[in-house]
Amino acid sequence: MLEAAGILVPRASSYLNLMRGAAGQVVTGAEIPDFDEKLRASVEATDSTQRLVLSAPGLLAKQHEAVEGNMFYPGARARISAFRKLLQDHEVEIFMAIRNPASFVPALLQDMKEGERAELMQGLKGAELRWSHLIAEMRETWPEAPITLWCDEDTPFIWHRLLRLISGYEPETEFENSFDWFETAMIDGGAQKLAAYLDAMPPVDEAHRQQVISAFLEKFCDPDKLEIDFSLTGWDETQIDVISQLYEDDIELIRTMEGVRLLQP
Repeated sequence: MLEAAGILVPRASSYLNLMRGAAGQVVTGAEIPDFDEKLRASVEATDSTQRLVLSAPGLLAKQHEAVEGNMFYPGARARISAFRKLLQDHEVEIFMAIRNPASFVPALLQDMKEGERAELMQGLKGAELRWSHLIAEMRETWPEAPITLWCDEDTPFIWHRLLRLISGYEPETEFENSFDWFETAMIDGGAQKLAAYLDAMPPVDEAHRQQVISAFLEKFCDPDKLEIDFSLTGWDETQIDVISQLYEDDIELIRTMEGVRLLQP
C-alpha cells in the first residue's frame, strides 16, 4: 500500500547506527560526503521513493541520556543541528510524542541498569522538567522543520490519525497491522476484537472512533502491561500531583508555540 504510493517506512535497524554515527561526526565538525547516497542505500530507497519515514526511539539520544537534571534530552540541540545539516537538501517534518514526566521518568528507570538509574536520579529535578524547553530549542535549531506533537496519554485515541499524518497517506481502508499498537495495552485478543468491530461497523467520524476505542480499552485493558513502578523516583503522591499539573500547564504553553501543531482527541 505505502510502497506503491512512494512511501518508505524502513526498520530502524537499517539506518539508526548510520544516523547516530553521522550526527556524531557532524557535531565534531567533520564532513559526511555522500550521506544521502549512504542513507538511501541503507534503507533500500528507490527512484520511486517520495517520502521516507524514520522512526526510532534512539534518534535524539540513548535511553539513559533522555533526562538530566531539569532537562529532557540535553544533547538534543547538537543532535538536531547535525540532522539539519545532514538532511539540508530535503523537506523535513518532525513528529514526536510527549509524556507526563511523572510517568515518563519511572518508565525510563524501569528499563535501566542500576548504575544508569543512580546516574539519572542524581540531580534530577522532576518539578522543573518542561517539554516546552526542548521544543523551543528544536524550533530555534531547525526553524524550517514544522513540528507535530501529541501527548502519549492520547495515543490510542488518535493512533490511526497519526498513521495517516506521519505517512502522508490517506488509505481507503485501515493500514495493514495498524491495530498492533493496541496489543501493548490490551489483554490477548483485545486488539483483534477491536479491529473486527471497526471493520464490521466503521465509525461515522473520529469522535465515534474514539468512543469505540475508549469502550474497548475499558473492557479489554491489561493493567499488567501498563504497570509502572512509581517508587523508583522516590516521589510521593503530592510531588506526582504537582508534576502532573505542571505538565498540563506546559501543554497549554506548547499549544501557543509558533511552528508547532499539537494533536489532541
